[in-house]
Amino acid sequence: MSQSTLKNGVITPDIVHYQTVCFLQATKLVQSIQSMKDVLLLQFDLHQRLYNNVLDGFTDEETNRRPHGDRNMNHVKYLAGHLLNSRYGLTSMTWFSPEVKWNDLFAVMGQSEAKDDIPYPSIEEIKKEWNILYEPTRKELEKLTADSLAKTPLAPFDKVAESKGKLWAFINHHQAYHIGQISILRKAFAKKPMSYE
Repeated sequence: MSQSTLKNGVITPDIVHYQTVCFLQATKLVQSIQSMKDVLLLQFDLHQRLYNNVLDGFTDEETNRRPHGDRNMNHVKYLAGHLLNSRYGLTSMTWFSPEVKWNDLFAVMGQSEAKDDIPYPSIEEIKKEWNILYEPTRKELEKLTADSLAKTPLAPFDKVAESKGKLWAFINHHQAYHIGQISILRKAFAKKPMSYE
């Protein structure tokens, strides 16, 4: 055993040093998780803006059409609704529990697909719900602690990530991916490129 032991019930300098090092490492870990949360919040805010920007200028009718009639491609409305559904998934990590709208049409984790000639909600209804969710979701995400981010997410999201922090990172990536898909679809509809402003 090392020299960092108790001697006659007295803590030696080696033990104090070891405890200090452990405390500093734990503090760095908490700060690292806090920094991770700050980055995830920045991405959350970016996606809020880009979601609205990427949908700008689409008519409701356009969002229901697949480019060139290719049924292997998603239409814009499905992607917009699917992104909304993933935002509901993000709220599952918090105390905010909004009513999940249109789950049968836009569910995540392979539980839905783009369909044609069905009564989807309008693109304006979908965007409105996305924007309504932003402030309360962000406020609750800000409250998440390092301990809560380290916890296992609720089912079925525990199949996606082993912790809430990793689930949040996955959902951010998922949103960036689908916003990118819609951005490419803008070209098929002769729209201007998505603004980052």
